[in-house]
Amino acid sequence: MSLIDGDMSNKLPIDGQRFRIDENVDEITLLFFREPGSKPLILIKPDGSKWYDSRYPTDQVTWYTDPNFDIIRIKKPQPGPWQAAGRIDEENKALVVSDIRFEADPLPEPLYQNEELKVEGRLYNGEDIVETARFRQTVTLDVLFISTNNADFDNFGATPVRVAQFLDNGRGHDERVGDGVFTGFFNLDVEPGEWMATYEMTTPLYERVFEFGPLVVKPLPVDFEVIESDAVEDDHQLIVTVNENEIDPDSLVVNGETQFPNGEVRKFTFSQVDEFPYQVPIANLAFGKHLIDIDIFATTLAGREFEARLDDFSFISTEPPPPEPTAAEIAERQRIEAERQREVERQEREAKEKQAMMNLIIIVIVNLLIIFIALFALWWFKFRKKKTDKNDA
Repeated sequence: MSLIDGDMSNKLPIDGQRFRIDENVDEITLLFFREPGSKPLILIKPDGSKWYDSRYPTDQVTWYTDPNFDIIRIKKPQPGPWQAAGRIDEENKALVVSDIRFEADPLPEPLYQNEELKVEGRLYNGEDIVETARFRQTVTLDVLFISTNNADFDNFGATPVRVAQFLDNGRGHDERVGDGVFTGFFNLDVEPGEWMATYEMTTPLYERVFEFGPLVVKPLPVDFEVIESDAVEDDHQLIVTVNENEIDPDSLVVNGETQFPNGEVRKFTFSQVDEFPYQVPIANLAFGKHLIDIDIFATTLAGREFEARLDDFSFISTEPPPPEPTAAEIAERQRIEAERQREVERQEREAKEKQAMMNLIIIVIVNLLIIFIALFALWWFKFRKKKTDKNDA
């Protein structure tokens, strides 16, 4: 596939720091590599006038400067001999960039959710691979999956997902640094459905896009489910099933790593399983969230080998309820409850009897008090009457 159609000339012939632009050039993009940390270049036109990175005709020139290079795009450049004043890197010289072309290996079909795959691509100068390592460093190559918004698929309305970046740095899955082969490691953590693979190439001066597809991403043909243990002494079970209409069951290899709630980590692996569903025991070490990373390797029925990774599979184990009581335990609980009830009733009777006695005492005291008051009143009445009669006599 071609990301950008077009070509790119060979290195610009430089006599000292001079170069010539022919009269039939309508637009030209110049890429000058400078010695690291040097100042931006000065362009001297055939008529002797100068352009600087901070002073140039903006309607005619686009200028991008970096600590290590200058990219200058000129519309309708003046024909004749030009000169670049500055510390140009003698190893890289300069390039005329009229356009570049990126070709990547085609993606296999079908693709699977959570699949990981290595794809290689190359930058071309005409029919030749670009050999200038520093030029490749000015290019960024990203891959996005964009939903086709086909209502017949589950990814209708899904947001775009960045799935890969092509690099030529000798790191990760890229085999050699600066060999002209860009490597993209695709991680298809996307919803199953219909997608467009969108390749974006970015340079300091422009962006170009190429779409490949539509592509169908199918559900992963290996499914995982956890059956939680009902008893503390029993293991949990990771149930593995396969879609035998998509892959050869005998080809399946699975490597996994479980991180337990108590911080312990254990690994598991299995292959050449005789029968599915297949059960993988997960030790019941602690209650809480279990995180499981799973690497899957299999071969489709069409013979394509693929690998996938699940790094967000998890489950939460909860403490099981206590066991049902035995008949003896139930009888003992009933006996204890009956004794408690009898004790409550006894205490209530005693409280009532005590209250009745207290009420009787209160009644007796009140009655005695009333009698006393009545007798005292009678005595007082007779005493007053006797005293009155005595005074009258």
